[in-house]
Amino acid sequence: MIKKETLQDLLASDSSPCGMPDAGLLRDYLAAGMPHGEPICMSFGETWDRIAPGLAECLSGVPKGAHGYQLSLHGLPRLRNALAEHLRTTHRLPGTAERGRDWEVAVTWTGTRTTMYDFGRLVRDRAGSAARRPVALVAGPAWDYAGVFAPLGYELRYLTLRPEAGFVPDTAELDRIVTGVAADPDAELALVVVNAQHNPTAVNWSGDFVARMFGAAESAGAAVLIDDAYFTVHDEGVTPTSALSMMIERGGIGKGVPWVAVQSMGKQFGSNGWGIGSLTAPVETLDALVNTYRLHHTLMASGMLQHAMADWLGSPESADFLARQRLRLTEIRATAETQFVKKLGYPAAAVHAGECTPYVVVDVPPAYAVSEDKAREFRSRCFERTAVLTAPIWPWPMPTPGAEQRPQLRLYLGSGVDGVTEAVRRMADAGLDYLAAT
Repeated sequence: MIKKETLQDLLASDSSPCGMPDAGLLRDYLAAGMPHGEPICMSFGETWDRIAPGLAECLSGVPKGAHGYQLSLHGLPRLRNALAEHLRTTHRLPGTAERGRDWEVAVTWTGTRTTMYDFGRLVRDRAGSAARRPVALVAGPAWDYAGVFAPLGYELRYLTLRPEAGFVPDTAELDRIVTGVAADPDAELALVVVNAQHNPTAVNWSGDFVARMFGAAESAGAAVLIDDAYFTVHDEGVTPTSALSMMIERGGIGKGVPWVAVQSMGKQFGSNGWGIGSLTAPVETLDALVNTYRLHHTLMASGMLQHAMADWLGSPESADFLARQRLRLTEIRATAETQFVKKLGYPAAAVHAGECTPYVVVDVPPAYAVSEDKAREFRSRCFERTAVLTAPIWPWPMPTPGAEQRPQLRLYLGSGVDGVTEAVRRMADAGLDYLAAT
């Protein structure tokens, strides 16, 4: 639930046009006096109050020099070392792989999205002007990869993840897409996106499927982006598939073909606004991304945040925080699944809980699932009557590409057991259960 004070700080005095739909809704709700109580934001991955306490405390020990420009575009050296150790431990990197030879890591301090954009530029530049129309292969529903790569001229092709199959990716469909692109004389598979802890479906992809995606990229000479936004965010007892470890172990995807892996520290530790993350790649690729492409738009900033993150990653408390977060997420996910079935009358098959990321997917009630317009009406009605914000499974600003799937909702679990329970209570009281009429 979002505190009134937080909304006032973020929105009350903002007179600029709201491009983000949720921001406009929340501002209007604040102006109306919050008639249903504190809003419950299940629409995007933020709560504004979940930063790891120990991480916040690390800011108090930042040295004065950290507030000036840094001297390396790769990021603060001690944070790079801390990130390297964090990656070795959490991803179980192969012991035979040597940092500085087989892989290297840099810091992102403007979010991982900018690194993805730079990587897309690098791949296009290396293809040259004579290249065919570049295709980026993405499993969908998906995060907003189109917003990153379409402006660079990529055509997005989606491997459809189907709810009736539990959103588990289908290797036969992967092969059909790759074959189809290869048969098009005007197109080429230029980029393959691997998001093994999949946002938004919460499915932990198998190692076999990740290997299949790597193989498809290698056969086409395509670059690979590994998006590990939620690698360490999973339920207790789950072993997340490490696409990064697999990539390093296999030695890349072909001579001269670039790959890169990005991982958000903000998603792990509740500090999205810091923009701190890791950027891992072969040495030559990393050098080009950092010393050429990054320099087009970014200088060496955010030293104070990098110092604090380095201190945090070097403390046992950071690992303890992730362990407690796994237990908490397991409980919240089970609560959401149970409450939607028992309190809102959802069939079990209409709730897709998954086991990683802080999301679950639920079907839009049948009366509203006849079209995207009706599904949008359900989301609006839900907020108007309950102050519970929900999101389509293709989250903003991503438009739903085509109409292959029935409308569904991606629900963020960050509000905790109490927030999920309260959201379901409000929806039930407002008659917005699975059998809700339009």
